[in-house]
Amino acid sequence: MKYRYVAWFVIYFILISVGLSAQTTGQENVVGVRLLLVDETKTFISTMRVGALAGALKKMGLFDVSVKLVDVLSSYDDPLKTEQLDSGQAPFDVILVLPRGLDDGSVSQIWLATAGLESLAPTVRAGVDAASHIVDQVFQGLAEAIDVSEDLWPGLLAALYLQEGWLR
Repeated sequence: MKYRYVAWFVIYFILISVGLSAQTTGQENVVGVRLLLVDETKTFISTMRVGALAGALKKMGLFDVSVKLVDVLSSYDDPLKTEQLDSGQAPFDVILVLPRGLDDGSVSQIWLATAGLESLAPTVRAGVDAASHIVDQVFQGLAEAIDVSEDLWPGLLAALYLQEGWLR
């Protein structure tokens, strides 16, 4: 009988501890890679792929994903030119641009804009690698993820977005 009370006390103590831990964890800042997914595509098939990509990134638990749907005239226009960073919104670690040319096959790259890869925190660097792998799987041969170390365009976007405060 005495052990039963001790057992109930231990269970009660564990439940209270877990509850307090969950409450304080919910109030802390979310730790992870802040990723902005910029979608320039317009076709139904591309939209479905973008949705699958966003879902896969969120499901990993590594990313805090935000999505912006933008309208541009060319794949090489600045997609965030007319957009504003919300005043309460922190800069992003990664900006993933899905260019308009994916719809007609004129562009076969998806751009991962970040600060220089060597200057990224290990978590963010791992996030860039994971995002690149997921993009390659979702777009299976139609497009591949290209980061700042592989092509000039993501590097130019990154420099612009660092200056404008979109990237950290």
